[in-house]
Amino acid sequence: MAIGLDDRPGGQLKEALREIHLMSGLTPPGPGDRGIAIGVTSPHFGDGKTTVAIGLAASLAADFSADVTLVDGDFHTTSIASEYGLGAASGLTDVLTGRQDLEHVSHRVNSHITVIPAGRTDGDPARSARSENLVALIDNMKRASRFVVIDLPASLHSMNAPVLAQRCDGVIVVVRAGNTSRRDLDRTLQLLKDSKVLGIVVNRRKSSVPRWIEDALNLRR
Repeated sequence: MAIGLDDRPGGQLKEALREIHLMSGLTPPGPGDRGIAIGVTSPHFGDGKTTVAIGLAASLAADFSADVTLVDGDFHTTSIASEYGLGAASGLTDVLTGRQDLEHVSHRVNSHITVIPAGRTDGDPARSARSENLVALIDNMKRASRFVVIDLPASLHSMNAPVLAQRCDGVIVVVRAGNTSRRDLDRTLQLLKDSKVLGIVVNRRKSSVPRWIEDALNLRR
């Protein structure tokens, strides 16, 4: 399913973000439920994936009163740390290399949301993405939080994106109205063929969702 997300006033924007987790089939936590990891990617940088990831995390926490861990898995831009004023804080890569443990890179930003920055990227980002330690690390996050939202790299600019997407239970693709071409979306979905794509978010749209975006998602299924 594809939905549109535009520059609406606060209350309407919250409703649009709520549509994302409804579209994705995310439900309130029940007793004994296992955590869910949701990746957010896009074809290109600047499509709005980080904004959607942050908004989705906030919406899930507010609507479900659930613990949410927001993870920066984009080792190229490390945008999450900047958004939360964490600067060059240690993060995911530091845990994967054994320099830090998960507790020390987890930053509680409110009663329900914990933020984990990307961390120092002085090594090979591809090695971090392919690390088997990452599978266990995400499992640990899912045990601590009902939802784990991971900001992934832009799929057409980093081969880490498809690898990281496979570590997630589902993936949301963000495209930018007037900027993303059908060819770019098709290439992105092909790269994500081994992942479960939950839906497509059309960012900065001014009208209805283009039919070809719906068609691209339907053809993949």
